[in-house]
Amino acid sequence: MLQQSVAVGIVFTAGAILNSPTLATFGLIGSAMGALTATVAKFDQQDIRNGLFGFNGALVGFGLGYYYGTQWLLVIFVLLGAVSSTLISQWMRRRGISPYTFPFVVTTWCIMALFLATGWFEIVPCSKTQTDGLQVAHGVSRGFGQVLFQENFVTGFLLIAAVMFKSWFEGVYAIFASVLGMLVAVSMGLPLDAINLGLFGYSGVLCAIALAGKTSADFFSAVGAILLSVLFVWYAIIIGIPALTAPFVFATWVVLLARKVLDRKSPRI
Repeated sequence: MLQQSVAVGIVFTAGAILNSPTLATFGLIGSAMGALTATVAKFDQQDIRNGLFGFNGALVGFGLGYYYGTQWLLVIFVLLGAVSSTLISQWMRRRGISPYTFPFVVTTWCIMALFLATGWFEIVPCSKTQTDGLQVAHGVSRGFGQVLFQENFVTGFLLIAAVMFKSWFEGVYAIFASVLGMLVAVSMGLPLDAINLGLFGYSGVLCAIALAGKTSADFFSAVGAILLSVLFVWYAIIIGIPALTAPFVFATWVVLLARKVLDRKSPRI
């Protein structure tokens, strides 16, 4: 979750275990395999220690376990996905492209397409929440939890606490993002059950953490990315594909590219 901190990682792991020990195991397996792949391939040791080659693998584990249930045969694909996402991440980094969670997204989409074509695994029914009204606290909390496919209310608040512990500034940005994502989704008349599950907040949370800064340009960049991420999630729902963290990646890339173009066109004094 863009947090290079052992303490934060421990809290994230504890939160995942609280939600589902088996799903947490899938995430840990993916993370370990990603780090092992980077070590065997002799990637930069500091990057490995910073967890840059573990989080995409962890997301592959969390994602596959979330969508298909924690079936142990699925671990084979978690391992393969973790290896693939690690190699893709390094390929992108060497070309000066910030991979963020794109390696996880493209790897998981490919695996899901394989399952759809072969019928080897089927997506389990998604969770439902009460739809008698907007549940702000639950939505904000799950806006953090869904980053790791965690729907537990308490787990979400543990993740909020962990981000605040690492950087209160990024934490405030991220909470703002989760709230803003909810408000935009409500204003668009999107389904309340999806809003209460945090599905329109988690990509914005990642955008806010990635783009958090103390200048007005940083703030408006983060807001722009958050708004774009909601639209991307909405579009993914319309066309019927799992959004995963693609809205965060695409929105952040678009905003960073726009800032680069604008900086080039700005007059030099």
